[in-house]
Amino acid sequence: MSTAQELPSLNNYEPSTYKAGNQNWMISESDDHFIYVANNKGLLEYNGSQWTLYQTPNESIMRSVKTQGDRIYTGCYMDFGFWEHDATGTLSYTSIVESSKFELQEDEQFWNIIARDDYILFQSLSHVYSYNKENGEVTQIAEQSEINKFFEVGDSYYYHVLGVGLFQVVDGESKLLGAVEFFKSETIVLVYEFDSKIHIVTQKADIYEFDGEKVTKIAASQFDEQITVYSASLLSDETLMLGTISHGVISMNLAGEVNYTMNQSDGLLNNTCLYVFEDSAQNVWIGLDNGISSINIDSPYKMFHDKDGDLGTVYASFQDDDFLYIGTNQGLFYKETLKDDFIFIEGTQGQVWSIDKIGESLFCSHHLGVFEIEKDKVNYIEKTSGAWEVLSIPNHDDLILVGTYKGLQVIESNADKWEFRNKIDGFDISSKDVVIYDSDVFVNHEYKGLFHLKIDNNFNQLIEPYKIEELGKGIGSDITVYKGRLLFSKRGAIYIKQEPESKFEKNMELSSLVSPNIYTSGTFIQNNGYLWLFNMQGIHKINIEDINGNYEIESIPLTFDLRREKIGYENLTKVGSKVYLIGTSYGYTTVQEDYKYNKEHKVYINSIKRYEKNKAVALNKENPNEIPYSNNITEVSFSSPYYNTLSNIEYKYRLVGQYDEWSNWTKLSEVRFKNLSYGDYIFEVKSRVNTVMSKNIAKQEFTIARPYYLTTGAIVLYVVLLALLIIGLNVAYIWYFKRQKEYALQKQQKELELRNLTNEKNLVELRNAKLRSDIEHRNRELAISTMAMIKKNETLNELKSELENLPKSKESKSLKKMLDKNLNSKQDWLTFEEAFNNADKDFFKKIKELHPSLSSGDLRLCVYLRLNLSSKEIAPLLNISPRSVEIKRYRLRKKLALSREESLTSYIVEI
Repeated sequence: MSTAQELPSLNNYEPSTYKAGNQNWMISESDDHFIYVANNKGLLEYNGSQWTLYQTPNESIMRSVKTQGDRIYTGCYMDFGFWEHDATGTLSYTSIVESSKFELQEDEQFWNIIARDDYILFQSLSHVYSYNKENGEVTQIAEQSEINKFFEVGDSYYYHVLGVGLFQVVDGESKLLGAVEFFKSETIVLVYEFDSKIHIVTQKADIYEFDGEKVTKIAASQFDEQITVYSASLLSDETLMLGTISHGVISMNLAGEVNYTMNQSDGLLNNTCLYVFEDSAQNVWIGLDNGISSINIDSPYKMFHDKDGDLGTVYASFQDDDFLYIGTNQGLFYKETLKDDFIFIEGTQGQVWSIDKIGESLFCSHHLGVFEIEKDKVNYIEKTSGAWEVLSIPNHDDLILVGTYKGLQVIESNADKWEFRNKIDGFDISSKDVVIYDSDVFVNHEYKGLFHLKIDNNFNQLIEPYKIEELGKGIGSDITVYKGRLLFSKRGAIYIKQEPESKFEKNMELSSLVSPNIYTSGTFIQNNGYLWLFNMQGIHKINIEDINGNYEIESIPLTFDLRREKIGYENLTKVGSKVYLIGTSYGYTTVQEDYKYNKEHKVYINSIKRYEKNKAVALNKENPNEIPYSNNITEVSFSSPYYNTLSNIEYKYRLVGQYDEWSNWTKLSEVRFKNLSYGDYIFEVKSRVNTVMSKNIAKQEFTIARPYYLTTGAIVLYVVLLALLIIGLNVAYIWYFKRQKEYALQKQQKELELRNLTNEKNLVELRNAKLRSDIEHRNRELAISTMAMIKKNETLNELKSELENLPKSKESKSLKKMLDKNLNSKQDWLTFEEAFNNADKDFFKKIKELHPSLSSGDLRLCVYLRLNLSSKEIAPLLNISPRSVEIKRYRLRKKLALSREESLTSYIVEI
């Protein structure tokens, strides 16, 4: 059994969120719908987006707060006063006690504030003081030993003194009312007027009517255990909201009947409620001992949280007469409409996939198979297994088609009892999404695609299957038949087959509901004659006009983040007039379809700041100072104070002067601009709550100062520098042309000198050429002389040889001497040496320096070797044999100290 308490949506604000103390003693709302909270650490301001803490000036606990116009009045230990926004949007405090020089009693703390047009009342535990707004005077209007509560009822004021009674303030005087004994024994938490009568709520949650003399109980507490009410409020819907010490909050009507309770197990942050306050939008704010909660009383949504895990995730729901059924991952549950508890139906333990009514029979498709539901009992249909859904077969009232984990099955009615008939052979694919269209069966599989099956008339066997390739496949895809049309959906597209013979065509209007950026699932739900589709932005009701075939789409702005249903298993059931139940992962949510979502709201710019060395500096919103250009960072914060939990608040902005296009919608409530160019800017922002646009476009003007190099002083400096530059350029121009003239003359002179040098070079080259010619000529002469000497000596040697063969005589001996003389002619060597020196004059000098021990014969051999003559050619010149030349060469090598690897000729040539 599970207690099915449907609760309004809830907002929670933990101390870590608003960054202040745990306890919150009183709450108030300003004209611009900002929320102000008296907190242990000071005054909390909430603009719908950001929390701001203003510490109590004397660092004591702030006990009370009340807004009126532009002022926020607060009370704390030994002080009360008011706060006002300065030009930057920051609150600044003025102490009434200090400014009026009024002396308080010792250790007074101010627990309540009541604001009227001309005066403000501040209540401590022993006094009530009146502050005159016009002249600033403070007067005492009540003094008691222990004032429990101070109440404003119409134009009258009441306060309750523990152990004494109930007092009314009349003309500045306190009057003790009747029924003293009752008020002595009871603790009063609320006094209110209803039907022109005074009503009283006590600490025990009893309600009394009071006529000034006697007290009549009209409603007694309905709770089994004793509760203690600490704070209470009469709401605009004429219900009471009671905040208790240890049981959370209790909503009850004026007859004392409890509507619902909400405590920590239901999502409330804490069970100790210190203050109850209803704002102008019918949100009830609860100041808690640990945090703040707000309950959205005027909301189209009510939620059931399966806080104990008894139900599980809701996959299916169905309203049948007075019974509401829900199918979850834990089984099938039901409750009768007027009861609060869901009851488990025995035998259905496990996963429920769908609940469908065909004719007069109600079926549950279950992991185990198909169950027929009969009120609070079920009958299992034998041999069925793993059932996704059931659907009727046209022209066969006694047959039902079942989509199962492994294909299709048929059950039939036999003597008012449903029984398994057969499995359709030839198709074993999981059939989660099945429809019958023009006697053919269509099965959609998320991973395999859409199948078109032709089955025989009796639904016994498969005749022809084929796959519709052109539609593709996709996670969350689905198929349904609606008003004679076959619809197929997947991410990014919805295709419609208008008639059995027509082709699937993409419908652009409906496809926009499953566009990739907002797609969650393409699951179709048919309920109450409409087609429903879920996406990220909300729930959409689709209708096709019978006459013109146009599509009508109505949207409920309940986003996926707020719904949290099981994707691919969305379910929706009508459970009352214009009320639908939506299964979620945590239970279910009920939605009031005809709720008007067009509540007006405004957007406000809260502050504009610039950052200087990572430190924020608030600027005057009315006339902000110029923001320095260097590394400028400008931050604008804004908000729409709209506090409905299940509402989606988004902002769109632009910076006129930078770009005229509006930004995309965003949830962020502040924006930073970095390194803007200098100039004037207008920041504009608008908001939307769900689909409703804000009444206004908030604007903030600001200016980025010119950079230092573009200031007026800098420009004057630039003009002066420019003038100096022009003068300087003129002087430089004159100097330049003078220099150019001098340079031209120097260049001309250099060119002349260059030409002279060139001429001299040419002359030197001519001389060198003549010298080379002379050398070549001498070399030729040397070569001729050498060859002549060689030829002469060869000839003389031949003659000498011939003389050797002749008989010796005096004449032959004389001739032989003459030949020997000519062969060893010193004059020939001197002539040759002179010619050689003319051709290679430094050789003798160099070789003698290197080898001073060489003889004249050695030098002669060196000369012949330098001329690159062979031993055979040298032999005649020395008048010796070639063999003797080799010996001389060997001896010369030793004198020159050459190794065996070194060439004698190469060495001499290279000297």
